[in-house]
Amino acid sequence: MRARALAALLLVALAAVPVSAQVPAPSPAYTPKRGGGLWGDVGIGYGSLHLTCATCATLVAAGGTAVTLSAGFTPARNVLLGLQAQQWSSSGGQRVSSLLAVVQWYPWPAIGFFTRAGNGIVRGPGGAEPASTQGTGVGFALGVGYDVKLNRRLGLTVQAATHISALGDLTVNGQPAPDVIAYVTRLGVAVVLR
Repeated sequence: MRARALAALLLVALAAVPVSAQVPAPSPAYTPKRGGGLWGDVGIGYGSLHLTCATCATLVAAGGTAVTLSAGFTPARNVLLGLQAQQWSSSGGQRVSSLLAVVQWYPWPAIGFFTRAGNGIVRGPGGAEPASTQGTGVGFALGVGYDVKLNRRLGLTVQAATHISALGDLTVNGQPAPDVIAYVTRLGVAVVLR
């Protein structure tokens, strides 16, 4: 009986507080636009490449540099749409390039955390040797990040993402490599303009 009375008192107290007082104020970390604005970011970081195929273990496993360039528009307060170009390269001359249509979603608009997903075209290496065949295929990317606002229009973002790409049947160093899959995982920092 005492617990019910306490619960009823708590409900009455909450009902007495205006709804606007119950909503947390936006964090200074990030305040998305209401929609209609343009955005862009340029990032750089570490990336690793792993190539596998249907009949082999790992064709290539290498580390390198990943550079991204993204731009688009803001259709809603917590959603960004755009294009993302990425270039991963190693010191040995291997490269994986992609152009993806991306959507970036802020599940809690008052803070800077976001998820980004995309789908598009990928061109990647067929192996470690320069004479290896390159393939073009379809890729999917999934990532997360956090925006830190520096001023009204400029910010920094920490991003982590993985790109999975189906490059098809390739010939690597004269040997057939069926169903080659490229995995590029990256961790980087980007300058953001909104």
